Amino acid sequence: MDFTGAAAIFVTLLVLFFGLCVGSFLNVVIYRLPREGLSVAQPRRSFCPACLNLITWQDNIPVISWLRLKGRCRHCRQPISLRYPLIEILAAFLSLFIFQAEGLTFRYFFYFYFSMCLTAIAFIDLELMIIPNVLIWPTEILGLLIAAVTPHPPLAGLHLWHFLADHGFSERFISVAGALAAYAVGYLALWLVAFLYKAIKGHRGLGEGDPPLLGLICIYLGLPSILPVLLMSSVLALLTVGCLVFTGRFERQNLGVKAIPFGPFLALAALIFLFAGQDFLSWYFSLFPQSNPILVY
Repeated sequence: MDFTGAAAIFVTLLVLFFGLCVGSFLNVVIYRLPREGLSVAQPRRSFCPACLNLITWQDNIPVISWLRLKGRCRHCRQPISLRYPLIEILAAFLSLFIFQAEGLTFRYFFYFYFSMCLTAIAFIDLELMIIPNVLIWPTEILGLLIAAVTPHPPLAGLHLWHFLADHGFSERFISVAGALAAYAVGYLALWLVAFLYKAIKGHRGLGEGDPPLLGLICIYLGLPSILPVLLMSSVLALLTVGCLVFTGRFERQNLGVKAIPFGPFLALAALIFLFAGQDFLSWYFSLFPQSNPILVY
């Protein structure tokens, strides 16, 4: 759906506002979901984690309220984490970027939900070093349902898609099979790394939630995403650890001993691939003009 002039400006602002509102709700999910005794639905209104006072609607406007309150609770004056407005702004820009790529279509909502799920997982893992199954399993099932309802060639890779289609397989079958194959390969790839690391080192090197997370990512992004996401997440993790060691925030002797969450790097790599995956694959395979990979967009 194309918009021009004033309609384009209005829809763009609407998409940004929608992202801000979802980001505000995402803050609730990130704080409450992994904590015992809390649920996303109860209490119905947000509250200050420090003094437990309920937050009024005028103090719960995305970004604006945080700026107006100068980052402090109205009641106890304790600092409100900068994470809250940052997540709201991030959600707004992700909403805009996906809208620009997909338009106001079904796939806009599909990919926006996927990106919000990754954002929640990344920040929960970063803070508490856990990846809640309640975010993983329903999102995987939804991804498979979407693959069946709206067949998508990138899930299997363009060459493999055409190969199977030419041999009489239906688009829905190829789409779901591609998503399932991507999940299996992605999950097993990280599970094998974790298994070998533990066998060699005698202790875990990856969290239990990392293989299912990569499987989830691959359901949504397809077979062609597996190697790029693994490569980018590993490079991002190494660069981050290197910067932390260089700045003295992480001691060198803790390398291989102190745990570092890998989920945020997988999520970030998945988002990079979501927006630039086709360009990345086109550039990579242009380096090997004689190759004929079957898992290309």
